[in-house]
Amino acid sequence: MNRKTNVNAAIFLLFFLLFIHVIRIILHAKIYIVYSMGVGPLFLIALIIFLILLLYFKG
Repeated sequence: MNRKTNVNAAIFLLFFLLFIHVIRIILHAKIYIVYSMGVGPLFLIALIIFLILLLYFKG
């Protein structure tokens, strides 16, 4: 597949951000995830996953 290098770099950076947010949630989550960390990080993770999929399939 011929993809531009910027798209590959963006996908890599988004995966890196997703990994960092998942690790942060695992380290700081309590029993009630929504109450202990808020809903913002969950929306951010959903946005990162959406952007990864968009860039991957749009190319």
